[in-house]
Amino acid sequence: MQHTILLIEDKTGLRDTLQSLLELHQYQVITAANGEEGIHLATEHLPHLVISDIYMPVLNGYQLLEAFQAHEQLRYIPVIILSARSATEEVNLALAKGAAAYINKPFLFANLNANIQQLLQTSGAAPLNL
Repeated sequence: MQHTILLIEDKTGLRDTLQSLLELHQYQVITAANGEEGIHLATEHLPHLVISDIYMPVLNGYQLLEAFQAHEQLRYIPVIILSARSATEEVNLALAKGAAAYINKPFLFANLNANIQQLLQTSGAAPLNL
């Protein structure tokens, strides 16, 4: 039984590293390189949780959050934002647009995983029966 996480990150190295770490922790991971691809994959797979960068090409993280909030099925999926920007305005904007958590880069994977576990428990996301 696994939870599915959609990881949206434009930097290939970070995306691959995070995917490996998440899979080591028994998550099923789907990856996207930008927000537009992420929205498409989210509607197709309906993941239990999304981890997304903010600043990426095509569609940024703020636009992704807006699209999730406007979509009947996606609005209930918790989204964790990962960003190198730590200004209060950035954090507040992401949270106002629907982010469930905001984690600054660089970060410890243990902290990210703790946030993932907490959000999966509080959202009531049932793991997939595989």
